[in-house]
Amino acid sequence: MLNIQLSWPVAVALIACVAALAFIIIRRDWVKERTQRAFTHAKPIATALCPIAGFMLMELPYNDRLLHMDMGNIAIGVILCSALFAFVYLAGQRSRASMLAFLVACLIVGVANHYVAAFKGQPILPSDVAALQTAAAVGGGYTYAIDDTVVIPLLIVLLFACVLLLMPASRPSRRTAAVNAAVAVAIAACSCAWFLAADIERDLDCTVDVWSSLDSYKDQGSLLCFLQRAQKIQPTAPEGFSHESAVELRSSASPLGSVAYAAETGQLDRLPSVVVVMNETFSDISRYDAVDDSYATPMHYQELARESLAAGDVYVSALGGGTCNSEFEFLTGSSSGFLGAGVYPYMLYDLDDVDNLASYLGSIGYSTCAIHPAEASNWRRDRVYSQLGFDEFLDIEHFDGAETRRGMVTDAATYDVILERLKNSEGPQFIFDVTLASHGGYDTGLIPEDELTEVLVQGEPDAEASEYASCIAASDEEFAAFIDALRELDRPVVVCMFGDHQPGFADRLAEASFGEQVGLMGIDHIQERYVTPYLIWTNSCELCEAHGVGNTHDLSLNYLAATMLNAAGIPLDEQLSYLLAAQQQIPAINLNGYQDASGTWHWHGEESDASEAYKALAIVQHDNLFDHED
Repeated sequence: MLNIQLSWPVAVALIACVAALAFIIIRRDWVKERTQRAFTHAKPIATALCPIAGFMLMELPYNDRLLHMDMGNIAIGVILCSALFAFVYLAGQRSRASMLAFLVACLIVGVANHYVAAFKGQPILPSDVAALQTAAAVGGGYTYAIDDTVVIPLLIVLLFACVLLLMPASRPSRRTAAVNAAVAVAIAACSCAWFLAADIERDLDCTVDVWSSLDSYKDQGSLLCFLQRAQKIQPTAPEGFSHESAVELRSSASPLGSVAYAAETGQLDRLPSVVVVMNETFSDISRYDAVDDSYATPMHYQELARESLAAGDVYVSALGGGTCNSEFEFLTGSSSGFLGAGVYPYMLYDLDDVDNLASYLGSIGYSTCAIHPAEASNWRRDRVYSQLGFDEFLDIEHFDGAETRRGMVTDAATYDVILERLKNSEGPQFIFDVTLASHGGYDTGLIPEDELTEVLVQGEPDAEASEYASCIAASDEEFAAFIDALRELDRPVVVCMFGDHQPGFADRLAEASFGEQVGLMGIDHIQERYVTPYLIWTNSCELCEAHGVGNTHDLSLNYLAATMLNAAGIPLDEQLSYLLAAQQQIPAINLNGYQDASGTWHWHGEESDASEAYKALAIVQHDNLFDHED
């Protein structure tokens, strides 16, 4: 959806530039006859200005701090753009088309950063490039504002286009063309060698804050920060790592409930089915003081929490998007904190043979099914779910004709499928349901007036928060109806529900509530944006009597699967048992930092009483993810 919001001077300038460009194209010969002398020597000037213009085009659309950037960072940005321009220019045989192609590419990068930052609160990171197909698939739900911020850089490109059309065309000889190509290859080779050999963080003093990458991009430049993050994508073994040390650490945590013993005693014949609902953007924005008291926590969730085996806050590593990372943390018991910002394992790593919840439950007799009512290729789920051991994956094709809200399949439609599968199968099932209906953006205006929940932020009506709250209210009600249906089911079922992340506008709520910019917040305030509700519920009276209900237990997402299986009375393997043991010393860990047993949060790399447990957890995780073939 497009929403044009141009000031009249910019609108007039845009019309004038388009008209001038059209006139030059239509009457090129006539114009060139009258301007030939003036533009004969324009090419060297245009060539020298292109890298500077390219840097500006990358920064202008999203960077409201451009005029306050350090000159050193501007110089580095221009130098990097110069190397990129030199390659494109020479590979394009010094043509006008190559100059324009470079500028258009820079404009696209800048505009993309503008919209991604607006929707997610973060700029484009290296692994986002691998997820372009997913971004395109989910991007249709957002409203794209065409405003001065986007159009002013476009005017720069249009002006350059007018000038380039009037410059004389280059006609290189074969020898010159060969030299140009050779120099372009040399520039590419030298640039790659520099990237592989340099340490951008150390050599260029470039640090990208994992909790506020956008601030780092604005202060140091998008291209420099992007390259710095690209160097961090490849996993590095933690200090003291060896496969043998990981095996020793895992074996130190005795498996809770031997699988062999469970099989011998017939316990595996009485296993409950397990349903996990990763609820799209399900969170409680009433935790922010800026949100008016008239908006309360989702009511059905609160009621269900009181009768659940466990409920509380779960610390995640995603904000505004990056759903796949929440899936990854839950299913594999891994933490993004050891991988770094901008790393999407679904897109980057081979997860075959990685110990995870689906493969483990499959090994003890469960049938396994993943559900997500969107394109199967989003976040490479069609490949990753198979790697993780799911028997089936029900994507959007399974939901033809299903009820939708704001153009997305409702949560209730996925619950209907789950209920049907539970009723029609005798054996224990593991069903992993990734819902979609509450996905951003929240400015579609597609919620009917009588279903809209009005939310006040700092005393003023907030359309974005109101549409979001309306989506969560519907999701809350549909989940409660699902639980009511499970009460009537004549077989034991354990349900774990949690939110994958908070909405992107949580940044705005946090800054209004805490009175400081995100980049200046301490870790306790930072973590407020990375927490969602969870609960573990069962229809089994036996499990309720054994564990009690209404237990409050805060944790991080990498521990939730093990906690769920333990509460369900399902035996754990060595990996899951280790995670429960590690949780005693590190109750929570996510992208931003880790919590020690006293409840104190620490940044990654900060020493604490839990430092040794932190290093051990890093070793076990690295072994499971990257050394599992040994």
